[in-house]
Amino acid sequence: MGPLRVGALALAVLMGVTACATGRPMGTAVRHDSPESKVGAGGEEAVFTRLPTDFAPVRVNDAELTEALATLWLDMPLRVARFRSVLHVDRGVGEAWRGDLANSYGRYCERRGTPGDCLTLFEDGPRFQEDDKRRLALALAVGPALEGVNAEVRAMLDPSQLLTLLSISIAGYMALLLAPIPEPVTKGIALAFTVLMWGYLGWEFFDLLRAYARLHEEAPRATSFAELRETGERFGRVIGPNSVRILVLVGTAAIGGTAALASKAPKLPGFGQASGRVAARTGMKLLDAATGAERVIVSVSEGSLRLVVGAPHVVAMAGRSAAAGSPAPGRGKLLPNGHKAWGSFSGFKSAMGPAGTGKQWHHIVEQTPGNVTRFGGEALHNTENITALDKDLHTRLGAFYSSKYIRATSSRTLTVRQWLSTQSYEAQRDFGLLAIKNISSGVWP
Repeated sequence: MGPLRVGALALAVLMGVTACATGRPMGTAVRHDSPESKVGAGGEEAVFTRLPTDFAPVRVNDAELTEALATLWLDMPLRVARFRSVLHVDRGVGEAWRGDLANSYGRYCERRGTPGDCLTLFEDGPRFQEDDKRRLALALAVGPALEGVNAEVRAMLDPSQLLTLLSISIAGYMALLLAPIPEPVTKGIALAFTVLMWGYLGWEFFDLLRAYARLHEEAPRATSFAELRETGERFGRVIGPNSVRILVLVGTAAIGGTAALASKAPKLPGFGQASGRVAARTGMKLLDAATGAERVIVSVSEGSLRLVVGAPHVVAMAGRSAAAGSPAPGRGKLLPNGHKAWGSFSGFKSAMGPAGTGKQWHHIVEQTPGNVTRFGGEALHNTENITALDKDLHTRLGAFYSSKYIRATSSRTLTVRQWLSTQSYEAQRDFGLLAIKNISSGVWP
C-alpha cells in the first residue's frame, strides 16, 4: 500500500475520533479486570482509568454562591486578603494608558471603585499582551457573579481583588488543559481544580473547555474594550449562568493551594451531590480523586479524561466505597471502572508473567520515550493498553510502525511511528487498535 493511501487512512481515523467528540461527551465503560498482582522491583502499582461524563451538572443558585463566597472570602489567608492593585492612573503610568483599549479599561476599573490597573494587567509591561486580553475577557465574563457579595464582606475586601485573583488563576488552569496535544496535568492545585470542575459539571465539563478555547483564540484579536466584552459575554452565554457560578465557586476555593482546597471543598454548595454522582459511577470519592491523583490527562477535542491514582489512594477509596455500600474489590481486583497499571514494563511483566506460548506482550499505545514523558508510565503499562499477540503479528506490527508511509512534506516522509507520536493518547490508541485489526486480516501490509 502506497504512502498516500495509508496517510489517508490515518487521517480518516483521526477525523473519526474528533467527529465522535463534537457532541456532549458520554462516559465510556472501562473493562473490569482482576489479575493477580505482585509488583516486583520494576515499578509501582497505580490505577489508570477513563473518567465518565455521562451525568448532569450540579445546580448552584445565586444565593448559594453568594453565601459560599462570603465564607470563602472571609477565611482567605491574610496574604491573599491584603492583595492590592499597585498601579494607579493618578500616579502617572504613562505609556500603559495610551490607546482606546487602555482608556476604556481604565474607566472600567474606575466604575468598579478601584481606579488604575485593577486587574494588574500591566505588571508584565506597558502594553496589552495576548494573555492580558484573555484575562480581561474572562473577568468580564465571571465578574457579574461576584456582584451579590454582601455589604459585610465588601466592607472588608474589594470584589475587584477577588476578580483579579480569579482571572489569573482560572486562566492559568485552563491554559494547561488546552494544549494542542494533551499533556498530563500534574501540578497539585491545577489537577484538583480540573477534577472538581469535572465532578460538578459532568457532561457540561467539555462545553466549558470548548467555550474557553474559543475565548482563548478570539480575545487576542480584539482591538477594543467592546470586542473583549462581547468575547467574555459570549463565553458566559455558551456555558450558561450555572457553569459560570461553579467556575467562580471552585476557582475561589482553589485560591490558597491544594491543602486549602481539601478543607474547603466538602463545605461548598452541591459538593455532596457531586461526590455522590462520582462515587456511583467510579467507586471513587471526589475529594480523594481531586487531591490524591498523580495526574490527569484531558483531551478537549476528543472529550476524554484519564486519571492516574497511586495504589495507596486506591486502597483508601475502595475501603470507603465498601463502607458506603459499594462492594469492595477482592484480592487482585480493581476498582469497578479501573485497570491495574505499573510505572514500568518490567513491573507489568513481573506481576502478569509471560504473554503465553508463541505470544508477546504488545503496547497498543507504544512505550516510546516521548509517550512515557507525555502520558506517564502508568498510562502505557496497564492491563487496558497491553495485550498478548501472536509473535508473528507482533513482528509485523513493529515493521509497519517503522515503515515510511506518511508524507509530511514534498521532501520528507515520516515513519508511522514518528507521525503517530505527535497525536493524542486517544488517537494513538484508536489507530493502534485499527492497525491490529487490519494487519491481522491482511488489509494492511
